[in-house]
Amino acid sequence: MKKGFTLIELLIVMVIVGILVTVSLPKYNASMERGRALEGITNLRAASDAVNARYVMNGNSYTAAGVASSASNGTFITGDFTKTQYFSEPVLNLTAGTNGSATVTTVRSDNSYTLTAYNSGGELEYIQCTGDVELCQNIGMELSNDKYIMDFTN
Repeated sequence: MKKGFTLIELLIVMVIVGILVTVSLPKYNASMERGRALEGITNLRAASDAVNARYVMNGNSYTAAGVASSASNGTFITGDFTKTQYFSEPVLNLTAGTNGSATVTTVRSDNSYTLTAYNSGGELEYIQCTGDVELCQNIGMELSNDKYIMDFTN
């Protein structure tokens, strides 16, 4: 009796392995992107916490002083949480008003989507994802009023 595998048996095994890889690779890539997005969301939350702490210390008024690299709008937020491989440094934008509001924005390094944290009254309201709709859905954002958001008001 002959020992070993025939060419047909090896070919069938290779086809089965190829099918398994084809089915599992998109799920693997989606889970990797969710992990990268979580890094960006974590950095945004840390930057928002710094901005909101400064809001309280400044008598309920948003300011770039103490949290940004200069006192004008659209400046990089300073701190260790800005060092990330997959996202740009968080950028602070202030809106004037009674209490004002502040947004902190970071962009995915491949420019596929942008994450923006909306702060008002010293609290993080929500994080919005703009850009690739499928990616926004895959990272766990929920559709609300035609926007993909992660709500923190509850």
